[in-house]
Amino acid sequence: MNNLGERLRAIRLEKGISSNQLEHLSGVSQSSISKIESSIHSPSIENLLKICEALEISIIDLFDDNEEISSDLLNLINTAKKLSTHQRKKVTEMIESFLK
Repeated sequence: MNNLGERLRAIRLEKGISSNQLEHLSGVSQSSISKIESSIHSPSIENLLKICEALEISIIDLFDDNEEISSDLLNLINTAKKLSTHQRKKVTEMIESFLK
């Protein structure tokens, strides 16, 4: 399993949670969850954190065990966890603007 969407779906199913239930637990629309799981859409950091919280997992759990995660990325993730929802939204918007 080598992509985030596949890993997310596997974890959700392993926990016996439907995409509809995940929508209610996370506040992320079922449509968005489906697009993320199908690799049609990349999640924002904010939505990814909401989904992970709803599934009671760490964001790192979404990456394959064999996949190397740089210390810079781990530090960024840990810092993002400490931000308020509003702050995460602003950071996500800034990052997404760089990617355009």
